[in-house]
Amino acid sequence: MAKDDEEILEDEEKKTPKKKGNLMKILVIVLSVIILIAASIGGTLFLTGGMSSGGGDNKEVAADDGHGEAEKNQEEDDGHGKEDMKEAFYYALDPAFIVNYYDGQKIRYLQVTVEVLAYEESVIEDVKKHSPVIRNNLILMLSNIDSEVIRSIAGKKKLLNDALAEVRGILEEKTGRPGVEEVYFTGFVMQ
Repeated sequence: MAKDDEEILEDEEKKTPKKKGNLMKILVIVLSVIILIAASIGGTLFLTGGMSSGGGDNKEVAADDGHGEAEKNQEEDDGHGKEDMKEAFYYALDPAFIVNYYDGQKIRYLQVTVEVLAYEESVIEDVKKHSPVIRNNLILMLSNIDSEVIRSIAGKKKLLNDALAEVRGILEEKTGRPGVEEVYFTGFVMQ
């Protein structure tokens, strides 16, 4: 039995360095992965400008360079101070509108991303509340377009004005006030 005990001890001694070696390999791999993740996050922040110092303070610095004083004086002279500026509220009518339309030869697809602008938060709440009606009417309008019209910028602007009129009409009917100031196409894909 003593011989067997010695063999067992020798076997354990042989295994112990392997365990330490495996543990070191695992630690090196884990540390390498952590370093790569940190470098990736740092690189992303650097490239996107997330690491720029001061964030929103750049406006204050620009105002202190002498140009800001002239702008303040001009605002006072024009009578258009900050009191007259209204806060803008945007709302995206998500998801994007996807409709099919006939171009005279075959069926095509149109994807439009739409956002609305209002100067009162309550108007945005009204848009959210009545979005099923707004979406319905915009889908009907978009699916009934002339393919030649939307190929030009003038045609897209007309479509934009029609969409604004449609949204304002719905809000006027449902709430008694049009409220929405502008409608924007933030995505427009024809296929």
